[in-house]
Amino acid sequence: MPRISRRTFIAGSAAAGLQLAAPWPAFSAEKPMPMRALGDTGEKVSLAGLGTAQWRRRTLSDRQAVAILQRAIDLGINYIDTAYSYAGGHAERRIGLGLTGGRRDKVFLTTKTIPRDKASARKELETSLKRLKTDRVDLWQFHALKSNGDMTRILSDGGAMEAALEAKKAGKVRFLGITGHYDPAVFVDAMGRHAFDTLLIPLNCIDPHHRSFEEHALPVANRKQVGVIAMKVYCSGDLVGKDIVQAEDCLRYTYGLPISSCIIGCTTVEEVELAAHVARNLKHMDADERKALREKTKPFSPKLEWYKKK
Repeated sequence: MPRISRRTFIAGSAAAGLQLAAPWPAFSAEKPMPMRALGDTGEKVSLAGLGTAQWRRRTLSDRQAVAILQRAIDLGINYIDTAYSYAGGHAERRIGLGLTGGRRDKVFLTTKTIPRDKASARKELETSLKRLKTDRVDLWQFHALKSNGDMTRILSDGGAMEAALEAKKAGKVRFLGITGHYDPAVFVDAMGRHAFDTLLIPLNCIDPHHRSFEEHALPVANRKQVGVIAMKVYCSGDLVGKDIVQAEDCLRYTYGLPISSCIIGCTTVEEVELAAHVARNLKHMDADERKALREKTKPFSPKLEWYKKK
């Protein structure tokens, strides 16, 4: 397959008036999607996951979002990532529209909440369930942790953890996780304070140079058998958008880490197909290839990592 950057996909879609392309014929006869254990939960999730943070109404229609979701499922992607806040709630709503015809039972559905108090978190969960048109989410995550104080508030009396544990008991939530991209030390601390099922953190080929989640948080999660979900594989699009690294190399680097799944924010069917294609035909990088890729990104760290604590 030729090297095709994320920018090329986006430009091609724009040139076509955002018409949804037909599936590439090569994908029909590929290997199955790799499935990996999600920590010690007993669940298996797809190596490639679908992210929906960019599903904004002004750039994506409901029809297009549903087509992206359903194509992802057809390609073996079962890990679906969203949040109460994404696209002003439209990301969750669109997932609900797309999980028809028995598709809900084919996916591992996740969402997130930002409030640290019980009442607000519980209210967000109820709204999320209504938008998603489901009676439960497989994984509910405390979103965007920035400091140890966030976890203190979550675990305090009247904190969001109380809402989470009640939701688990009621069957509305199966597993609990934490997410964020600010400081790996916050996640090491959090994993020492509660036995979370999952961790959603930035893991990409520029990460090792500055406040590295790969170096500090990932090994701790692996030792504790916490399921790790990678995000920001393209460093918010900058690594490929600025022609620093090829999209396929970004994917191969992160797919090769000891993770459970890697979510890729996709706004076109073509982007979903690339993410699935690389996962289904994964060629692992050797140590020299990984080192060369990190060296290529080094001059751009940390300025491209806007999401990290400087």
